[in-house]
Amino acid sequence: MSAHSHSETCRLDQCLERVVDNRGKTPPLADDGIELIEINALENGHKFVLFDRVKKFVSPETHATWFRAGHPRFGDTLISTVGAIGRVAYINCERGCIAQNIIALRPRREKIYPEFLYYLLASTDTQHRLGNLNIGVAQPSLKVPHLLSLPIVLPPLEVQLRIAGILSAYDDLIENNQRRIRILEEMARALYREWFVHFRFPGHEAVPRVPSPLGLIPQGWQVRPLEAVCARITDGAHQSPPSVDEGYPMASVKDMHDWGINAESCRRISEADYEHLVRNNCKPLRNDVLIAKDGSYLKHTFVVGEEQDFVILSSIAILRPNSVIRPNYLSFTLREPTTKSRMMGFVSGVAIPRIVLKDFRKFLVLVPPPDIQAAWARHVDPKVELCRKLISQIQNLRRTRDLLLPRLLSGQMAI
Repeated sequence: MSAHSHSETCRLDQCLERVVDNRGKTPPLADDGIELIEINALENGHKFVLFDRVKKFVSPETHATWFRAGHPRFGDTLISTVGAIGRVAYINCERGCIAQNIIALRPRREKIYPEFLYYLLASTDTQHRLGNLNIGVAQPSLKVPHLLSLPIVLPPLEVQLRIAGILSAYDDLIENNQRRIRILEEMARALYREWFVHFRFPGHEAVPRVPSPLGLIPQGWQVRPLEAVCARITDGAHQSPPSVDEGYPMASVKDMHDWGINAESCRRISEADYEHLVRNNCKPLRNDVLIAKDGSYLKHTFVVGEEQDFVILSSIAILRPNSVIRPNYLSFTLREPTTKSRMMGFVSGVAIPRIVLKDFRKFLVLVPPPDIQAAWARHVDPKVELCRKLISQIQNLRRTRDLLLPRLLSGQMAI
């Protein structure tokens, strides 16, 4: 069909049974308990709440008594109203409670299909209209009455159901791939800690421990500064070329994820500027280890799997391992929580902490013998490669879903 027949236009609040809008302040916190969902756990492009980003908790008593408007339920859609306004997530479990600056929209199911509400709010058109409702000066802000007055177009319920079903199929595949990645990554991390933190590697019983600058380590292992295990330690461009509409990607920390660079979110620079930065070693090569060195330092650390046509800003550092150390081993070493705590002596800046490369070159890392590294790599490298392939599949699925979403909502695509 070229357009949805029998569609109706109404205000958003006419489609809702309830709005869960709690107090505009932080509840009493606990060391553990029930997750407090904050804006960082919502990210457009991810259908569900990212619970692995949740860092705050409330007690069961606080959960039961403090929140005046209750809690999200299965089928609600969360939306952020302050800061990064318009971030949405679909609730598919009875879990957690919402912090200030997030509200839950509970649909009237006889009027709007729950998942259709989520996709409607996540659409590019709605996101653009939400941006136009911003009244904030110091930071973006979305007044709830303005949000609830938003005009929306509703096709019949059976059409909503079909649209949500098509889009959900993509998100289900994305979620399955993300779950596989989490399992593979945890398996790899567990093996790293077993071999290189607890020193329970194959044959460890016969290897005595000896003192080192990092404590007792197996005999025959070494502690070396990064400059001794890397052929190059550098960062990206310290001056940012002007942006162009079409050109080559230039990445900063915001474009990094745990397994690579999101080229689609990068701004673009001209071919001439790109070639200039390539000549100045701002282009990562295959098997380079990239680390976020400014802001949330070491937030992302990964090995470049395949060489790609992008260059980086100075907020990202390049470590190019030599033959002494394997790239994945170095990456996992830098990801370890104990590594980040040791990094404090190599960080400067208060407002924006950053790794100082000239000092970072002296940072000590544990270097196991080549045969131990090779044995570990035989287990871990295939898992890392599979994670990269799954990430690529996720990116393709998201790209296809995002192309379909506006066409389905507008009725341009027959269903």
